[in-house]
Amino acid sequence: MEITASISDHWADVLSLLPAGLDVEASARECGAFTRARGVKNAATLLRLSLAYGGRGMSLRECCAWAEGSGVAELSDPALVNRLRDAQAWLRAIPATAICAPGADRTTWRLHAACDLASGQIDQLELTDGHGAESLDRFVFRPGEIAIADRGYARPRDLRPVLRAGGQLIVRTGWNSLSLVAADGAPFDLFGVLAGLREQEGESPVAIREGTGEAPLPLRLVIRRKTPKEAEQAQLKLRKEAKKRGKKPDPRSLKAARYILLLTSLPAETFPAADVLALYRLRWQIELSFKRFKSLAGLDQLPAKSEDLARAWIYAKLITVLLAERLAGTVPDSPPSGPGIDRRQPVALAQRQTHPRQPARRHPRRPLVGGHPQPSFAMPTLPA
Repeated sequence: MEITASISDHWADVLSLLPAGLDVEASARECGAFTRARGVKNAATLLRLSLAYGGRGMSLRECCAWAEGSGVAELSDPALVNRLRDAQAWLRAIPATAICAPGADRTTWRLHAACDLASGQIDQLELTDGHGAESLDRFVFRPGEIAIADRGYARPRDLRPVLRAGGQLIVRTGWNSLSLVAADGAPFDLFGVLAGLREQEGESPVAIREGTGEAPLPLRLVIRRKTPKEAEQAQLKLRKEAKKRGKKPDPRSLKAARYILLLTSLPAETFPAADVLALYRLRWQIELSFKRFKSLAGLDQLPAKSEDLARAWIYAKLITVLLAERLAGTVPDSPPSGPGIDRRQPVALAQRQTHPRQPARRHPRRPLVGGHPQPSFAMPTLPA
């Protein structure tokens, strides 16, 4: 079959795409994935078998038959299972979508992913069981990076680590997600601020009170009033969700649904409200990256019930997809950002509508998406 021939004919090219400095043989022995030959001559061959099983979707029997027929390795199905189980920790070292195991009626695995908007590719992954919660603390942030995250990450324990690492953040929030106070520590009247908003966009200095003894975390609350159509759609969704639960929607939720609320640590003098809102709109690119990753990975087809074998299968799938993305290079621009952006240059933000002649601001920061919403599909934050 053509795919199998591709694996065989271009194996040297596949190895060349692995991370620079990775010693396949040494890392496999260090992780206990490869301790003896016995049918599998080296660690590179073990990786090849793993990618054939997980990455190319072969069954255990097909994988063994292909390996023997092509002269790659000679081993039985049970022997391959044991090899793959021992290799799962090593495969994790090479590279929250939710993944459901065969016969499961709920999330068994969750893959937490971060997307680098500069390249449009997934650049950080962590696999947990179904109880692993979404958290920005799962990712590594570097000074100058901007973490863009949805309301599921609007928690103090998620925000402080980003700032301590020298990064900045833009996170969406709800009216009751956090305990907000005014910048001077006085009570903060959110709905009073919303009612007093005269323009479509605005902002207010706030702080997050955690109740842990730490000083409140100072941030900016950036607000955009939705169009009447957007507000109506958001309120209709709330009413439908409440009806399913046999309840009435909270009137405050209906009021807040008319607005987009963002919390950011970016300085107002260089990132006015319009620029913060423009950056947050780049989150759509994250969704497209996850959908593309889901399409490539096919993690909804997890065949293994054994925990170690399932992990090996998932990691092999992820390695295959990441190698494919690296081979493909920079992905094309997708709507709504439009074509023609030179990804080697800083991101050009949209001009503020109140000053149509003002030149677009350019910021040398590379936005980093720290995670994504938790959909129930089989791929990156993934279902198995």
